[in-house]
Amino acid sequence: MGGPAGAQVVSRTGRWSSVDDVIGVPVERLDAERLLAAVPEAILAVRDGFVVYANARAVRLLGPNARERAGADALVRGWTTPADGEGSFEGVLPLDAGSPRLPVEVTISPLDAAGTLVAVIRDASDRQRLRDAEVARMAVEARYKSLIEQIPAVVYADEGGQETTYVSPQIESILGVSADAYQQDPEMWMRMIHPDDRATVQAESDAFLTGRGGDLGDYRMVRPDGSIVWIRDRAYAVRDDDGRVLWEHGILFDVTELKEAEARIAHMAFHDALTGLANRALFEESLALAIGRAQRAELWVAVLFLDLDNFKQVNDNLGHHCGDELLRQLADRLRESTREADLVARQGGDEFLLLLSDLEAQDARETAEGVAVRVERSMADPFAIGDLDVESHGSIGISLYPADATDAAGLMQFADAAMYRAKRSARGAHVFWDA
Repeated sequence: MGGPAGAQVVSRTGRWSSVDDVIGVPVERLDAERLLAAVPEAILAVRDGFVVYANARAVRLLGPNARERAGADALVRGWTTPADGEGSFEGVLPLDAGSPRLPVEVTISPLDAAGTLVAVIRDASDRQRLRDAEVARMAVEARYKSLIEQIPAVVYADEGGQETTYVSPQIESILGVSADAYQQDPEMWMRMIHPDDRATVQAESDAFLTGRGGDLGDYRMVRPDGSIVWIRDRAYAVRDDDGRVLWEHGILFDVTELKEAEARIAHMAFHDALTGLANRALFEESLALAIGRAQRAELWVAVLFLDLDNFKQVNDNLGHHCGDELLRQLADRLRESTREADLVARQGGDEFLLLLSDLEAQDARETAEGVAVRVERSMADPFAIGDLDVESHGSIGISLYPADATDAAGLMQFADAAMYRAKRSARGAHVFWDA
């Protein structure tokens, strides 16, 4: 619309013939000052480094100095246009002392052959605020990402409980797979779960996704190298009004060391520290269970009570460290002399207990005597303690359920009594309890 009067213009309808027809006012009668004042951008005319014109918006934007040569000239010194005739830049204009500095976008174009430049200045405060907000958001994300990627756990996010949209790089050190590979394979998580735990985890996961369950329990995952890692999975869901999962965020903790420590504690509670055999507590618990099974199935149970005959002399003459080594070697021989289903326990000191469960009535006595004979034969060879060969024999007492007693305490008492009878009669022998 800034063309000369009478310029030909063709509209879509073909009804307009000139610019004057379009705006209804001849162009030469327009007030240029009013026209420039209506423009939302600040406009400066600059010649030889001096401001020669500022529109009303420039005055509002830059303050009264826009019309004061001494102040405004400092803003435009060095403004030039590139060879192609137009240039633009972003910057900050210094305003009056005490006022905030104003972020702006400036576009400079040549106006005439005399070297006059027209500068169009736009207030970039809103854009700058958006940029600052984006920078702040990115800084927060960077700090958050740095935080979650430093904790010793895997952080993940799933969309709809299916597609993994993020997984932290700790997954490589914990599970042995890269974050990229994990995200690209939706089936990898379930595939890596230990086969014995997979059905339980799948059921718990389905219950969680449908809002019928809470956290998954601890489960095992198998790394690509075949090693097993225990995982504690804690997930949190964002759901829609119908309870469907929109987003799922979670953390996978490696609790392998914790599980191993728990297993060691449990083992210590029911096993002898010196020999690794079951202790009296585990033996009594197992005996009670064996009696319960025998009552239901009309089976028999045998208890063998073994005591070394010369253990005190070994301790007194060779020292307790030699006595401990003798007990450890004896424990190995007892394991080798019993059936896989039998339980060998250390009662304490030089006393050992053997539990033979689920015996058929007609074979119970013969089976118990066979185990006693194998134990006696295993002790016939000397024990190598350091540079010495140490001979040691044991006396064995045997009691049977239900022939001798129908409870655990009675069976152990009668086996103990039979053992002392064996010591008095012929050391290194075995004796059945006989009321």
